Amino acid sequence: MTALPWTDNAYDDATFEDVQANGAALDGIRFHDCSFVRCQFSEATLARCRFSDCEFRECNLSLAKLTGSGFDAARFIDCKMVGIDWTRAHWPRVRMAKALAFERCVINDSSFFGLDLREFVLIECRALDVDFTDANCEDADFHGTDLRDSVFARTRLGRANFVEAQNYRIDVFHNDIKRARFSLPEAVALLDSLGIELEG
Repeated sequence: MTALPWTDNAYDDATFEDVQANGAALDGIRFHDCSFVRCQFSEATLARCRFSDCEFRECNLSLAKLTGSGFDAARFIDCKMVGIDWTRAHWPRVRMAKALAFERCVINDSSFFGLDLREFVLIECRALDVDFTDANCEDADFHGTDLRDSVFARTRLGRANFVEAQNYRIDVFHNDIKRARFSLPEAVALLDSLGIELEG
């Protein structure tokens, strides 16, 4: 394997491009205001690392293990991030930074079970079979995202934006959707939990 560029414990305002870290192990490294471009972290183990105000662009983090790592105000753009268990990351009791943001990413088969995702951003993504059970997604932005087979159960979705989102199935009796925003024709799916049939 090619030697990894991270030999220190902390990095600030650095850019890393085309790093091949598939299956690698990173432990206890702090990154602040760093950019990762076209980096490969597939099946990597990111243990007790901190990524604050970092941006990942065109990276692959599929099946990465986020053991105790924190992502404060991290932003992911055009990334592939399939099969990640986000519950294993570090989530502080008191959230000080901005929420996670994903734009045009593939995050299929991932879990956000029970997490505080207030103001979470998931714009124009593919989020198939993602678990949002018991998560707090108040004020989250799901604009333009494909949510086929994703699970919303006891999820707090107050003021969330589902405009132009697709293929979601949200039971209005088992989720809080007060003041959430939806657009037609996809919003008709909300009637499924009411047992109502529409005839055109």
